[in-house]
Amino acid sequence: MKSVLVTGASGFCGRHLCRHLSETGFRVTGTWHHTSVRKKLSRVNFIRCNLLSFSEIQKLIKRVKPDFVCHLAAMSVPRLSWKLENETFEVNTAGTIYLLEALRRLSPKTKFLFASTVQVYGRTFREGRPVRETDLMWPENPYAASKAAAESACLDYFHRFGIPVVVARAFNHLGRGQTLQFVLSDWCRQVALAEKGKRRRVLEVGNLDAYRDFLHVKDVVRAYEILLAKGNAGEIYNICYGKVRILKDYVNFLRQKSKVPLKVEVQGKRLRRNDPPVMKGNASRLHALGWRPELSPLKALEELLEEWREKV
Repeated sequence: MKSVLVTGASGFCGRHLCRHLSETGFRVTGTWHHTSVRKKLSRVNFIRCNLLSFSEIQKLIKRVKPDFVCHLAAMSVPRLSWKLENETFEVNTAGTIYLLEALRRLSPKTKFLFASTVQVYGRTFREGRPVRETDLMWPENPYAASKAAAESACLDYFHRFGIPVVVARAFNHLGRGQTLQFVLSDWCRQVALAEKGKRRRVLEVGNLDAYRDFLHVKDVVRAYEILLAKGNAGEIYNICYGKVRILKDYVNFLRQKSKVPLKVEVQGKRLRRNDPPVMKGNASRLHALGWRPELSPLKALEELLEEWREKV
C-alpha cells in the first residue's frame, strides 16, 4: 500500500482528496488545523504540523516516509491576500520551500504534487484564448504571485536536485464543504437562509457577466490521483473542464432550484472590476494521461446548496 502525505487535509479540496485516496487503496496521512474534520475521515491518519516550522516538517517526513506528497496547504483566497500579503507569501511560498528542502534531505525520491492555481496566468487571460501550460505567468494579486514563486521553487528543486515534482494548476472547483469565502458557496447559503425565512428573499451578487471554467471538486481530486501515478516530473498540468459559462447562468440555476422566489441585487462592494472577463483553459496535456471531467459543475452547485440547507 503506497503512502501519501496530504498537506492541508482539513481544507475543502484536501478533505475530498483524502477520502478519495483512502478509498482507492492509499495509506493516507494528512496535516490538519480543524479537529472536527478528523472525525469525518476515519481512514486518514491526521497529524498536526506547523508547515512554517522546518524542524516539524522534517519530523513529519521521517515519521510518515511518504511515497507521495500532495501539497494543498495554502492561504487560498485571492481577495484576502491584499490584506495579508506577508502571511500569504510566508505560507504559500516559504512553506513550499520548507517541504521541498525536507524531501531533498530525507526522501529525495518522493513524488511531490504541488497544487498551484490558474491565477498565476493573471493578465494572460485577457488575451481571450484558452491558456496553455506554456503561456506566460502574469499574476495580478499577491496570492497568485506567491503561488507563481512557489512553482518556480518546485521546478528549481526538480532541475537542481532531481526531486520528482509535478505542478497542477486547477481551475475553479466547487462541491460540498466549500467555505463562504468563495462566491458560489456564499450564494448557496443566501438561498438556504431565504428559504428558511432567515433573510430577505434577495440574492446579493457581484459581476455576473464574467465567464468562468468551473469543475466538480471530485473531478479535480481524480486529476490529482492521475498526476501522482502518471504525471511527468518537471511538468505543469492545467486541470479544467474546457468550457466556460457566464456567472449569470449559475445565479439563474440557483433561482430555479430555490423553494422561494428570489430577486437578484448587484452590490458595488461585491464587484471585482479588475478580474479578467473570461478565464478559460486547455487541459490537453492532462487528457493525454487519460483524465476527462465526468461530473457537471451544476451538479456540484446543487450538492453545495443541499449542504447549506442542512446547515442553516
